[in-house]
Amino acid sequence: SLEDIFELQDQVTTSVVTAIAPKITQAEMERARRKPIGSLDAYDLFLRGIALYEQKRTFEGHTEARKLFERAIELDPYFSTPYAMIARFLSTSKLHGWPTDPEQSRVQVRQLAERVAALGNDDAHALAATGFALAWVCQDFDAAAAFVDRAIAANPNLGIAWTNRAMVSTLKGEHVQAIEQLETGFREAWLS
Repeated sequence: SLEDIFELQDQVTTSVVTAIAPKITQAEMERARRKPIGSLDAYDLFLRGIALYEQKRTFEGHTEARKLFERAIELDPYFSTPYAMIARFLSTSKLHGWPTDPEQSRVQVRQLAERVAALGNDDAHALAATGFALAWVCQDFDAAAAFVDRAIAANPNLGIAWTNRAMVSTLKGEHVQAIEQLETGFREAWLS
């Protein structure tokens, strides 16, 4: 009957909320815990860099954002995400054909990846972005997969980590896995 359908709908809603509420709370606690505490000025520069990076999708805009990331690193060299954003800048530059020295970019991405790995704070965003740069700029698919897999282990609900993993799998010729990873990435991005 129609009453039973609405009762079932209420039960399903209650079950879903009960199941995901603790996970959302845990995710928010993890994000707060990972917020950089070394320097709030560095964090402010990082946030301004992110905003600029997303608003000005030009070589000049991204170069301005890179300068903010570099200043954030000067203030807090233990804050991993600005290193990853510089790696992302280098991969975006290659993607768009912006003026960069390919060999210098490869060296820089490797140095940035070493720094992100050495910090060891398992910042999923930093690991995913760095993994993408290792694949795209350096063509080092094994290292890229290791970074992105580490990002997924740190945050299995991070859609961009899954989509970056799909890109690495595609470049490695692992197309079936790439499709599965891309589907997971889209699902996680939609749920976020």
